[in-house]
Amino acid sequence: MNSLISKTLIPPISLSSSTRLTLTPNSLRHFKLHLPRLMSSDSSHRLFQLKLDPLTGNSEWVVIEDNDDLPDCPKEPLLATTSYLDMLNDSCRNKAFRSAIERTVTKPCHVLDIGAGTGLLSMMAARAMGLNGTVTACESYLPMAKLMRKVLHRNRMGKAISLFNKRSDELEVGVDIPSRADVLVSEILDSELLGEGLIPTLQHAYDKLLVENPLTVPFRAVTYGQLVESTYLWKLHDLSGIEAKVSDGIHLVPTGSDSIIHVKSRQYPMHCDAIREEIKLLSEPFEIFEFDFWKRPESNGETKVQVKVIDDGNIHAIVSWWVLQLDREGTVFYSTAPRWINSPANIGYRDWCDHWKQCVWFFRGKGMSVSRGEEVLLEASHTETSVSYNLNVQVPKTDTRQHDHNIRDFQLLLSPERIAIYGDSKWRSSVLAAVRNAVSSPHALCF
Repeated sequence: MNSLISKTLIPPISLSSSTRLTLTPNSLRHFKLHLPRLMSSDSSHRLFQLKLDPLTGNSEWVVIEDNDDLPDCPKEPLLATTSYLDMLNDSCRNKAFRSAIERTVTKPCHVLDIGAGTGLLSMMAARAMGLNGTVTACESYLPMAKLMRKVLHRNRMGKAISLFNKRSDELEVGVDIPSRADVLVSEILDSELLGEGLIPTLQHAYDKLLVENPLTVPFRAVTYGQLVESTYLWKLHDLSGIEAKVSDGIHLVPTGSDSIIHVKSRQYPMHCDAIREEIKLLSEPFEIFEFDFWKRPESNGETKVQVKVIDDGNIHAIVSWWVLQLDREGTVFYSTAPRWINSPANIGYRDWCDHWKQCVWFFRGKGMSVSRGEEVLLEASHTETSVSYNLNVQVPKTDTRQHDHNIRDFQLLLSPERIAIYGDSKWRSSVLAAVRNAVSSPHALCF
């Protein structure tokens, strides 16, 4: 069996068998490297390794060939350590997709599965319509495509499903597939919903691969949000505010330059249930965007939502999640909502999983002070791959207090985890003590 890397490790570019990146000690001096993830084939190994630039907070996956110098890596298959297995073990997800596919694929037709992975949804579709239909599956990631062929063979469905090791935008009607598909079955969703290229993938499918008015599974998705106060979340992004409370006299953020170090303005996947006691809810849940998969989506969208504040506090962040409606009739749902949300009985609660989490969007600085009963105007926008927010508070007879994230003077972007470390008083004390001990040594060399 081929070893696999996590779904989230798939790079946005196509890598040929000749792709090679050579990393030298000098090139790695300023980068933190995580344990490589192994991909194996019959004759060679290739690894993806995460390279993180601590100065910018940006990271990228680099490819290391089998003859490069590598640290010790496990030789056994890595499926058990990736998000693929976590996703396949999500019984709520699997049951929801199976129920929706059986309700949608009720007669022989042509089904297209984009991002087929291990082939689970393709096999569900093939079994739903029997022997006379056609299932086309595309999976661009070669190790996964090889695994899917083995899975289809073990389930005696190799002849029922046509598998292409291609991106969906590389498929051509009349060349790869005989006709446009009647039904689209796909699960290319991340915690933010859009981050795996859902919108451009659907746009191409509607333009080139699907019949007019096709059936789709899922059918629709709705994103929701909730305003929260949380000291825990605040410590993940406001280094200037944290340093104002420490007593070591060291300031990584110069006085008056609060924006010089900041987290990147984006949504961060987090297990918010794990920090429920650290969160104070400042609003009821509200709907943000609705994405209809049964029609061609737009690349960009904007919306404004009036949100009533339900308690006094500081808005530090927005916690967001999404709810999938998988069938056209509206009877099958799946939600990534935190457990404090009272979901309807037909949605229920899912088990703990890592492949889909809630998302957190941070607001700059100490947050926005609000009072119970105030109206907050949330402005949300989305591109093809991400969602962003801005909010302001409507204060009667005074100027609007605006909290805009569109500040362009940030000079250093760090991850929330890195900012939390730099602001941790115990960590700072330990580092200072270690430095003092080192420089006070008679053998110390100072430059």
